[in-house]
Amino acid sequence: MKTLPETVTMKFNELFGAVHYATDDLKMAGAEANLVGDFSKVTAINDTCRALQDLEAEVRLVLKKYNSKHKNRLSVKPASSKNLSNRTRKSGGHFRVILSNAVIENKTIADTFVETVKIFGLERVAKLNKLVSGAPLLAKSPINGYQSQRQIDNWYINTHVNKQIAYKALGDIGKELNIPIQIEIVER
Repeated sequence: MKTLPETVTMKFNELFGAVHYATDDLKMAGAEANLVGDFSKVTAINDTCRALQDLEAEVRLVLKKYNSKHKNRLSVKPASSKNLSNRTRKSGGHFRVILSNAVIENKTIADTFVETVKIFGLERVAKLNKLVSGAPLLAKSPINGYQSQRQIDNWYINTHVNKQIAYKALGDIGKELNIPIQIEIVER
């Protein structure tokens, strides 16, 4: 085996996202305990938070060792700078979402994605605990390291999506909430 299978990599990303989410929750609980003056609880929460961070560091170290051990066996050649100079960064299009009688179609994928999640209902979607690009779709506090977030009604929506990820995530949410949804990809 030359590299980790995609499903294993996705599970590691989900694990890292869950650890970050749990760490953020612990930090909030620690801040609340600190305000109340329950310093024994603050100490216990800080210890748990450190243990989670140590776990993440150990898992990352194991992954790094695995990748360095198997790096020499890779058969894929890195892209040359010649190929990158011809690469364009134009948008590959956008998509349209149809919910009941509502049609949602904005200029960007992220805008359409956010509007659709809002129509589904932020509270209802949050209960599904969906991950997008290895991070929670909805969070009460900003996710560290993610710039692709929008704050709407005290929720932070992860907008780090492309057409395929947004298509799959919205389709899955529609199925789980029992809301009929039709998604059309509009190419340019």
